[in-house]
Order: sequence, then structure tokens, then C-alpha cells
Amino acid sequence: MLFSRLCIPIILLVSVWVSANLKWGENQRKYVVISDGKGYYAYLPATFVYHDMNMMFFDSIEAKYYDENTRYQYRTAAHGKVIDKYFAGVAVMQAPFFQAGHIITLMSDEPADGYSKWYIIAICIGSIFWLGIGLFYLRKYLRLHGASEVQSAAILFLIFFGTNLFYYSLVEPCMSHLYSFTLVSTFLYFGKKWIDSGNKKSALMAAIVFGMIFLVRPVNILAGLWLIYEAGGFQLMFLRIKEICRKPSVGILSLLLLLFPFTIQMIIWKIQTGHWLVNSYGDESFHFLNPHLTDFLFSYKKGLFVYLPITLVSLFGFASIWKRDRKRAVIALTFFLSLFYILSSWWMWYYGGSFGTRVIVEFLPMFALLLFFFLRSLKTKLTKAVGFSLVILLSLFCQFQTHQYRYLIIHWSEMTKEKYWEVFGKVP
Repeated sequence: MLFSRLCIPIILLVSVWVSANLKWGENQRKYVVISDGKGYYAYLPATFVYHDMNMMFFDSIEAKYYDENTRYQYRTAAHGKVIDKYFAGVAVMQAPFFQAGHIITLMSDEPADGYSKWYIIAICIGSIFWLGIGLFYLRKYLRLHGASEVQSAAILFLIFFGTNLFYYSLVEPCMSHLYSFTLVSTFLYFGKKWIDSGNKKSALMAAIVFGMIFLVRPVNILAGLWLIYEAGGFQLMFLRIKEICRKPSVGILSLLLLLFPFTIQMIIWKIQTGHWLVNSYGDESFHFLNPHLTDFLFSYKKGLFVYLPITLVSLFGFASIWKRDRKRAVIALTFFLSLFYILSSWWMWYYGGSFGTRVIVEFLPMFALLLFFFLRSLKTKLTKAVGFSLVILLSLFCQFQTHQYRYLIIHWSEMTKEKYWEVFGKVP
């Protein structure tokens, strides 16, 4: 019982130690706000330091803090104006920590330019805070599904150390995936409470969290489809929606909470371009007639099951669902097949430089539930020993490959079958 109560504090203490060692030093800080994370983060200095939503400070900051290998153009053009390509949800969640870093910076000798020492450390601490919130609600969600304290604690350890949630929480904390993981975990908890009981407060919480999911990364609203599984079909789902609509005050408030986060983005676009709606991604889109489903799941380049094999093991949880409720099993299977199909249809199906399939981090709460169902289905001492040994070994394997990735033994984009086996087991 002590283990289960301390699981999240232990994970967070480990996270602080890892983050401080990897990212807080002078030579490492320039690798915190990188790649897409620059675009997510840029709203903060734009708002609180430069008062310039068109990001005209870009060139001076890139020249000051980044070399040629770490520079990244996150700006694009829309309606004849320069805008930030990315949505502002991550910045909204980082804002309290940015402000703390700004206050500390003003009291120090560091330049108050939004990118110096204390800003970066504050953002790293903020990512660990949001990780804790995500794990907290994931545990509560698993508990709603019948997991004991010990079982839910074990799943948290396996999901954190056995997937790239570890990497995107501590090594690239400005990417959107950790924040999406936290929001999806929170949404599933309140969403299930609403579905199970019709609780209005849970419905309101689910609504605003769902709105934030969209503001952080729009495609992640796919997580909302998981509530069909929780409801066991459309009948109960529609019943709960009707209950909300029967009370206009609750229905209107739910709608306002749902839409409020997106109004933040609309206001930003209006300031940037004079228009309320903007297509900031231009020609980048989904190619639904040309999905890379096999590559997405199995390729040596970024395959989900190659780099995060514990997710493959978790799918055996479908068997447990099938035995208890075949309708729910079909709904769950349909959800995952649809998820894989849609994500693999993005024009760049491997999503650029990343450790493994980074766009799965936000959906790890669903994999966590399946993993719990699988491990709970093991009845004999032998199957339990084999099952738990396997997932522990796969978690250690993920940590080893994360270490390889940090040292570029596993390349961020150009892995092949030959390259993968050439470096397999190679120690930095």
C-alpha cells in the first residue's frame, strides 16, 4: 500500500533529478525549447515580454541562443501577415511557470528576454507538474475501472518508464504531447464519471478539458470517441447528452466551457491577421486515401510497436474486454483501428524527428487501460510471472532505446532495418 501511495511522488522525484541533470545546465538549456516546441512556447515571450504576436523577435533570439543545428522556423504567412504556425494551448498551460521564471529573472542578472536560464528551468519544472497531474488522473481513471491501488501504481510505472512519455516529459518538454497526455487522462476520468452517473459537475469539467485538448492539438479530439466505449454504445451516450440539454443553464454553460479555449486561439489570429479563422498549416493535411498504416505500426523508421513494444502487449487486453462485453470490445477495436488509420494518414506519417511514434503519447491512457485489463486477466502464478516479467523487460528496453536516441545511436528520422540491427544493443 505504501508503494501505491508513493508511486507518483517517486516518479516526480526521479523526473526532477533527470530533468536537472539533463536540461538545467548552461550547455543543455538550448535543447529544451526546440523544434515544434519553439512554436508552442513563442506565444509566451510574444505576449509577456515583446508584446508582438507576429513574432518579430524570432531572428534575434535564434541568433543569440541557437546554432544552425537547433534553429527552427515556426512562423508562417497568412492573409499577408506573419503568424505562429502552432496552436496556443501548450503556452496557456506553461504560462504560470513562464511568469514565475520571468519574475525570478527580473530579480537576477539574467536577460529578461524569455529564453534565458530561469525561464527554461521554470518550463522544465512546469512540465513535471503537468506530468504529475496527468498521472494523478490516470490513476483515478484506472480506479474507476476496478484497478486496486497497487495495480494502478504498477500501470503508472509501466506507462511512464515503458513508453516515450518519459522522453517527452523530461527531454523535450516543450512539445505538445505531455500536455495532451495530461488533458486526455483528465478528460477520460471526468468523462467516465459523467457517463456512469450523469454527474453535471463532471460533465462541465469534461467539457472545458475537451476544449483545451483541441487548443493544444486539434487532432487529439479523437480522444472524445473513447466515451462511446465508456457508454457501451450510443444509446447511453445520447441519453447523457439529452440530460444536459434538458437543463438549459447546464447545457449553455457546458457549451461555453467547451468553446472557450478555442476563442483564445481566435483572438490571437484576429490580432495577428485581422481574421478570426486562419488555416495556419497551409498545405499540410491528412491524405486519407494514402495511409501508411503498416509503416506507422511496424516500420524501423518510427514503428509504434518497434519502439514502444509495451503498447503491442497492451492490446492483449482486448481479449479480456471480449470475454466480458463483446459490444464494448468491438467499439474499442474500432476506436484503435480508426486512430491508427487517421494518424498514419498525415502527410508526414512519421511526424519528423522523434523518438518512436510521438503522436501516440496523448493516447497512452487508453493503452494503460488495456494493459491493466491484460495483466488482470493473468490468473495462474506462471502466467503472472511471465506477463509481469515481460512488461518489466520491455520497459527497461524502452529506457535503453531512449538512451540510445539521446546519443543519436538511434537516429531522429532516418532509421532503416539495416541501421536498426546494426546499432541494436549498442551502448553509447
